[in-house]
Amino acid sequence: MKKLLLLLIVMFLHCENSFSQVEIRGVTTIVTDGIPSDSVNLSPNKEFEKRIELKPIDKSDNKIEIRFYKHEELSSTKDLKVLELKGDSWKGTQYSETNYPKVKIKKFDLVAQYGFAELVKMLLQNNLASLPSQKELEPKMKKYVDTIRGRAEQKIQTTDGQSYTVEFKIGDKYRVYTFNNPDTYSSFYDDVQELKDYVVIKNIFETELKRK
Repeated sequence: MKKLLLLLIVMFLHCENSFSQVEIRGVTTIVTDGIPSDSVNLSPNKEFEKRIELKPIDKSDNKIEIRFYKHEELSSTKDLKVLELKGDSWKGTQYSETNYPKVKIKKFDLVAQYGFAELVKMLLQNNLASLPSQKELEPKMKKYVDTIRGRAEQKIQTTDGQSYTVEFKIGDKYRVYTFNNPDTYSSFYDDVQELKDYVVIKNIFETELKRK
C-alpha cells in the first residue's frame, strides 16, 4: 500500500510539472503551453526600442511583459505603452514620441483604473495571446454584393490612419503581431471576430491606463 501511495505521489508531481504556467497574483494562473510562440522576433519597432534603451521583447527579463505600439502614419510617430510584472510588482510606462519642433520621446508612469493584474486579465480574455497579424486574416476578410452583372466582391482600403503592434512575453513564450485601422475594418467585415478583438484590445489600452 505504501509503494502504491508513493507511486501515485510521483505521478501527481510529474503531471503538475508537465506544463508551464505563470501566476498573476490574486487574479489568475496562465498555462503557457497553450500560447503560440514566435521563433524569430520580427518586430517593426527595433530602432525605436534602441532609442529608448528597451530590450527586444524576446530578451525581456520580466515574467510578464506586454507592449502596445500605436504608429501614426501621417506624423510617422510612435506611442508605446508597456506593462511589466517584475517579481510580484507591476509597472506601467508610456513612451510618447513627437516630431515638432524636433523629434523627442517623453516617458510617463502609468496607472491602471482597476489595477494592472485585472487589466491583463481583461486583455487575455479578449484573446491578446492568440490573435494573428491582420495580414493572416485576409482570406477571411471577404464581402460580396449582388449586382446586375452577378456577384461581386466589395473591398475597403485605407491610405492613412493608425497601425498597431502587440508584443508580449509570458513565461518563456513571446509573440509579435500587427494590425491597422481596426475600427474601420471591423465595421466593414463585421463577421470577422479577430477584427473585433483588435478593437477591444486597442480600447482597453486607450481607456484603462492613465498617466500619474
